Amino acid sequence: MIRAMNKHHATRQKLLDTALELIWTSSYGNVTVDDICKAGGISKSSFYHFFKSKSDLALAAYREHWEQAFPEYNRVFSILVAPLDRLANYCAFIKQDMQRWIDRTGKFPGCPYSLIGMELSTIDETVREEVQIMFSRIVRYLEQTIRDAQREGAIDSQLDPKQTAEDIYSYILGLLLQAKVQNNAALLNRMESTILAMLGTKMTAHAR
Repeated sequence: MIRAMNKHHATRQKLLDTALELIWTSSYGNVTVDDICKAGGISKSSFYHFFKSKSDLALAAYREHWEQAFPEYNRVFSILVAPLDRLANYCAFIKQDMQRWIDRTGKFPGCPYSLIGMELSTIDETVREEVQIMFSRIVRYLEQTIRDAQREGAIDSQLDPKQTAEDIYSYILGLLLQAKVQNNAALLNRMESTILAMLGTKMTAHAR
């Protein structure tokens, strides 16, 4: 019984992991159910036992990716860390995450949420809503960091925290897209300095 349950869980997890990797490194439209089953070594009957459709699997995979990343976001944006250091840690986290996928696939992956959002948001309302939720969560981390930095006098006090957080995240998403198009991770090296300039300081967090 326990062995059967473990196998059941392992099969579902394999589908989630395989779908995320294929969709993230290729695109949702280019990946078929057959591709996922073949890459994962799983039968189509098993696929449809767990998921109603490819979009159902994709949403589950992206939700799990967020759940796995959530503790790391909490660590990066911990209130025990100085605000500007949180931003530095966030930039480092993004670069490390991208580099892991480059080492694994040889390609710059970009932001998984924005990629599937751009591809499906106009045709699948559930995907659009889910991506928006994920974006909003990250923006809230940035907004709180900006408020804390203002209280410390580390950045321009006249900035609107929410708008600035949205602007910063839009910049990051654009930079990730540019790096994906060029397959050039080195573009991320300017991320921290640009964000700090947007906040009204030229000082790097590590120089404080």
